Amino acid sequence: MDQRPAITRLPRREAPLLLACVLLAAIFGRHHVTNERDGAAAPDAGISPEGHAYFGGQPAQGLGTRLDLAAGAPACLAARPPAGMNGEDPGEIAADLPGLYGAPWVGSFNGQLIAALHVTVARNPGWPPVSPVLQIYRRGARQPVFSQAVPVSVSRGSQALLYRMFVDGPIRCIDLVIPNGAGAGTAYVYYPFHGRLFEAEGRFAVQR
Repeated sequence: MDQRPAITRLPRREAPLLLACVLLAAIFGRHHVTNERDGAAAPDAGISPEGHAYFGGQPAQGLGTRLDLAAGAPACLAARPPAGMNGEDPGEIAADLPGLYGAPWVGSFNGQLIAALHVTVARNPGWPPVSPVLQIYRRGARQPVFSQAVPVSVSRGSQALLYRMFVDGPIRCIDLVIPNGAGAGTAYVYYPFHGRLFEAEGRFAVQR
């Protein structure tokens, strides 16, 4: 029998979310945040010839960190967006998924701010996911250099939820792992930089 809390519907917020992200960009821009594994020194933290910023981390090993939250789940760089599965109706939202009802999630990676707006997960696993709007702010910038609705896939495990965003831009893929019932999680960001694919790991948190 399903013992989860009652289902609730919460309204989507448009302008307030965008304003919040602009303000967050200004705040994060004042701090240099480096997400390096094992204390390794960062390479050139500027912009690659392709115009891509350095988000921290190191060159990705193989296809990236494999997250075994669901049976047969591939690594981020090996996965493909689910064709025709993203919709606009969030369906029924379960109260046991805090922060996944249309709120923004934000993280800072080597001073670059990454924000996912309208992060929504339906109670029914078979319901088409809603595409969030992914925005990237360069250090100190008040306007995003990238803003696009991106396809996602959602996998729920016994201990955590995997919210995977497929991006066609300065980032290739983001795996956001959120422990059940938590308002923050670990994000694995995969992106090209100077002809190589890098993997950066950092904290993503919901902005209420």
